Amino acid sequence: MVLKLKKKKLAVLGLAVGLLAIGGTAQAGTSYSSYNTTVGKFNGNGYTGYQTKSSSGTYGDLRSNTVGGNYVVDARMQASSGTGSWVRNVTDNDTRSLPNSVARGSSARVQFSNDLTTPVNVQVTGSWRSN
Repeated sequence: MVLKLKKKKLAVLGLAVGLLAIGGTAQAGTSYSSYNTTVGKFNGNGYTGYQTKSSSGTYGDLRSNTVGGNYVVDARMQASSGTGSWVRNVTDNDTRSLPNSVARGSSARVQFSNDLTTPVNVQVTGSWRSN
């Protein structure tokens, strides 16, 4: 009897941990999530974590806190189901809308890129939501 009860508790615990792990892979698109990523030198890229798009075709929101040094980066929303156009020259304390063709329910992230002539890695921080 005690052994059956322990097995049931372990099964319930395993299921709960599994559901938490699945639920934590992408945030809802209406909530802001923080990012802190490195954009590689010489036209390198950096990425945020994924969010689940809440509505098709709605612009995302990007809030930039810092862009390392005196550099700027470009940003766009990216997903396997569609990608938005680049928003150019994002800098410190900047707010931008991210146009896109990403479908509702798709996982999306922000891709950052810097110029071909940027000779250093650039650290960018802020928050974003896919909407």
